Amino acid sequence: MKKLLCMILALTTALSLCACGPKADAPEQGEADDNTVEPKTLVLTCTALDPAQVTEFNSWGPAVAAFKEYVEENSNGRYKVDIFYNFTYGSSEAEMWQMLADGEVDFYFGAGLSSVDQRFCWNKIPYLFKNYDQLLELYCDPESEGFKLQSELFEDNGVKMLAQNPGLFRHIMSTKKLIKTPSDLADETFRSYQDAIHTAFFGGLGNIVIMGFGDLYTSMQNGMVTATDQQMPTYVGNTFYDIAPYYSFVGTQNTSYSMMMNLDAFNAYSAEDQELFTKAAQRCAEVEYEQTCYWDKQTNSFLDSKGVTYYYPTEEELQQWIDYADSMKDTWIDVLGEDLYNRAYEIFGVWEG
Repeated sequence: MKKLLCMILALTTALSLCACGPKADAPEQGEADDNTVEPKTLVLTCTALDPAQVTEFNSWGPAVAAFKEYVEENSNGRYKVDIFYNFTYGSSEAEMWQMLADGEVDFYFGAGLSSVDQRFCWNKIPYLFKNYDQLLELYCDPESEGFKLQSELFEDNGVKMLAQNPGLFRHIMSTKKLIKTPSDLADETFRSYQDAIHTAFFGGLGNIVIMGFGDLYTSMQNGMVTATDQQMPTYVGNTFYDIAPYYSFVGTQNTSYSMMMNLDAFNAYSAEDQELFTKAAQRCAEVEYEQTCYWDKQTNSFLDSKGVTYYYPTEEELQQWIDYADSMKDTWIDVLGEDLYNRAYEIFGVWEG
């Protein structure tokens, strides 16, 4: 009898455990059945100014923010983009490029560096780029020959170019006087940077000093540097107008950035994600151009409000700059190689709008 009772108790216990088993996995009343996956954080680094901090003449900041917004809104919660603006993650463009190459960051919004591959200098040839109509047609359009040229150079260096932005034209700011023609730089000390074409172009006009951007403000403030070229967002965002109150719209070069990924990392993503990142980068380029067009209309009134003396060269004065640039053809070929130089001029040199 005792043995039978033990068997009944064992059977009852087993049935009880079986009945309770499924209920252990069910949520308590009022408890959410949450299977939400946390979004993967993607890191984007850039030199663009934070649009929350610099609200005027900031084309690049809102453009980068638009990239983040597009990715997050169109990835079904799978991705979150953290943006590090204005050298807050990477103390130089060279360091940011290396972080992209090493896979430390997911995206870099910047330019190809001549210190990495001297061929990246090709788009610094003065007056190769004439206006935004030319840039949009021959460079920013993913089907254009200019886009194809730049994309090939990036891929040679292990980088995927998602989009090519139209950029901003560089003009000359100075501490002592307006710079109207090339000869006006003869008695100036001009800041250049590590780019063979930029240095050769301005080095032929006067004294130059090659230095990083981080030292520029102080160097102009103490008189070590008296002139340099910068685009309007940099002039405004860093309040250079306080120490360099002369601004000449000579438009020697165009500074244009690309949204980039490590090529191997890009290829490891699904076709769906590759399309997502590419479309987000194209949206970034669109917003940049929209911002540039808007702020171009505000330029004169803003400079007036800051007491800046500004100048738009006459056609004859501008032609002096162009003629000087054209006279350096052999230098550009030495830097780039004849094949790349010829290819660039076949695409951009004959454009008449």
